[in-house]
Amino acid sequence: MKAIIIDDEKHVREGLLLLAEWKEHGIDTILEAQDGDEATKLISQHRPEIIFTDMRMPKKDGISLLKWLDSTDLNSMTIVVSGYDDYEYMRNAITYKSFDYILKPIDPDILNETLARAVKKWKEEALHRRSSVDAEFLAASSSEAKSMGQIEVFLRANYQQDVTLQEIADRFFLSREHISRKFKQEYNETITDYVTRIRMEKAKEYLANPHVKIYEVAYQVGYQNEKYFSKVFKKFTKLTPNEYRSTVLSGNR
Repeated sequence: MKAIIIDDEKHVREGLLLLAEWKEHGIDTILEAQDGDEATKLISQHRPEIIFTDMRMPKKDGISLLKWLDSTDLNSMTIVVSGYDDYEYMRNAITYKSFDYILKPIDPDILNETLARAVKKWKEEALHRRSSVDAEFLAASSSEAKSMGQIEVFLRANYQQDVTLQEIADRFFLSREHISRKFKQEYNETITDYVTRIRMEKAKEYLANPHVKIYEVAYQVGYQNEKYFSKVFKKFTKLTPNEYRSTVLSGNR
């Protein structure tokens, strides 16, 4: 974890460095800044989890810094360290979600008790954020798997039709690219290969009946052209429809 100490007085920064039990709380990097302008640059670059800041500083003061922090996506714990028991400072610290407000001169016990609570709070919130992200990911994954399952059912029910990817996209309110990518991830086949395999499986069932003509089999599984059907069937099974029929019928004798 990282922390930053922001104070225009060097001896205050040195005091915090010496008094805080950094390593005990898992903080191995401590940055320093002497005003709000310098602090914003360091915070943007290093994104520290714990921020100690004075309120009365040259250039950008503590209130301006708190306003800026509140406007960012940082999830830091900010602890105000001030020599002023001032209502206006405290009100702004509360308004801009400062974690706590410590008065100077700094009491080591109060400092470390506050630091311990801040680190604990940061870890709890980090865990909650991670859990929320995981839950969203699982929900999205479940939703995608459900969508692909619905598409798979639709393809099985309509394998005889020449359904285009655009028609599927329009029906399920998804992009063509998303469907192509996710379907292949889910079923290890492109939609075209999947439909072809279903057609060939059905063709085998029809070919097992010697009374069904080859052109009828082709038509039943979605092919208007018998020759094209035979070509696809041979590519898929390494046998022509007639060869496959002969093999199946001879095996049934």
